[in-house]
Amino acid sequence: MKIYLVGGAVRDQIMGLSVKDKDYVVVGSTSEEMVKLGYKPVGKDFPVFLHPKTHHEYALARTERKVSKGYKGFKVYASKEVTLEEDLKRRDLTINAIAKDTKGQFFDPFQGIKDIKNKVLRHVSPAFVEDPIRVLRIARFSARFHQFKIHPKTELILKQIVKNKEIEGVASERIWHEFSVGFSEKKSYLMFEVLHRCGALELLLPEMNYVKHKNSMKKSFEYAAKSKYSAEIKAALFFMYLYPIKANIKLQEKIYTRLSVPNAVKKLTEKTILNLSDLKQFKKLKPRQILDLIYKMDLFRNPDMLLDVIKVFEAFIKGQSIQFKSASTTLKIMQKYLKQLNKLNLSSISQNKRGLDIKDAVYDARLQVLTKLI
Repeated sequence: MKIYLVGGAVRDQIMGLSVKDKDYVVVGSTSEEMVKLGYKPVGKDFPVFLHPKTHHEYALARTERKVSKGYKGFKVYASKEVTLEEDLKRRDLTINAIAKDTKGQFFDPFQGIKDIKNKVLRHVSPAFVEDPIRVLRIARFSARFHQFKIHPKTELILKQIVKNKEIEGVASERIWHEFSVGFSEKKSYLMFEVLHRCGALELLLPEMNYVKHKNSMKKSFEYAAKSKYSAEIKAALFFMYLYPIKANIKLQEKIYTRLSVPNAVKKLTEKTILNLSDLKQFKKLKPRQILDLIYKMDLFRNPDMLLDVIKVFEAFIKGQSIQFKSASTTLKIMQKYLKQLNKLNLSSISQNKRGLDIKDAVYDARLQVLTKLI
């Protein structure tokens, strides 16, 4: 029985990056033996175990064989006879197919270390074409390791995977997982550039005119990265580039469902899109229009939404070829208005009133406060 550190942990160590998660492969053992040693089995589709103390994942060396269509159409084989090289061969990229033993020695049968030095993303074997998920993985790896170039042969295989149309069968939750990880990277926009080049973006989001918005998206995402905005903000920013379809609610929902977009991202996108015009001309708005904007953004119940909407709005504007001063001024003014409006004693205003009369009375009182402030 031999144990090796594998995957991203080895890659990141070689690249001098901080290691977040550690995964291990076990060669020459069985499930029964692992359980006897105190490891806790957690894998459903293949034998994976948690270390009794560190809780790191330890997987038995295994091979995979394509038996049907789709990213789940693989038959896994694990036994004492499976070698380390056979296990590494099933992995996606050479930079992820390096192992390190307990003595610190590297096992690199597919020249992953050389590809790290040369900054190349290259597939391990022809079996790469069998898994449609790898299109999405390579795209987000391109966003993370933005100085790396995809090997020409690997790029051809990505196009072949898309041509096979198996990517259409990938679960929406898995698609969104890869997207959300990509949004957390500094060069998020490169993920969509890769998906566009291989044809996957057109399959996943035929509604997006990527060629038209490419340069604007790059500027927007560069600003968002510089401002250290969250993955959620960048996800909403991405959907802003679908905004011409905002009048078609059914189509919007269809897109969100297709990608399993979280409700928080949907709400943030919609709040920004629906109020985009008012935000652009905020300085020209009259008191009633500002109050209506506050209501539409639901800021009395959810004031934290304002900061996020402004972040998405500002990053989006930065990508457009129009002159617009910092949205931070709008944010400060809106926060000032909200602070004063929230000082109103709503219970005294609504006293002796019912239903719509209460809403009208509260609205009028708030409008009076805003009119005085402005």
